[in-house]
Amino acid sequence: MKKYYWDSSAMINAAVSETVAERLDFDTHFARVHNLSESFAIMTGRGAEIRGSGARAVWSPKDARRWLRDFASKVTIVNLSAAEWLDGLDQAGSKVVGARVYDYGHALAAAKAGAEVVLTRNPSDFEGLTGNAVIEHP
Repeated sequence: MKKYYWDSSAMINAAVSETVAERLDFDTHFARVHNLSESFAIMTGRGAEIRGSGARAVWSPKDARRWLRDFASKVTIVNLSAAEWLDGLDQAGSKVVGARVYDYGHALAAAKAGAEVVLTRNPSDFEGLTGNAVIEHP
């Protein structure tokens, strides 16, 4: 069984695509609690573009919570302690600065989970951060 780590962009992709969501039915999946906040903000705020339609899907808070609970029931939540986070920043040195720190947090969690694949719609954000894990579009 392959191990996948989902960033919030991949989660949003799953919320609007049954094909992507069906990936959760196989293999082993991980995410952080932080992803739930990011996804909730997107889902109930600007929403997500529905490919090819020009429309955006925006969820009510109730529907977003329902979808996130379902997603969370299908993944293992992995979090970092303060020491793991700070040790990771020490190891990163100058390659992680500014907003890149957010994606690095995902990369650290993926490594802690032993994920072989990081699922994201923003692969360039993760370049050089995921170690041996492959970066893949969901």
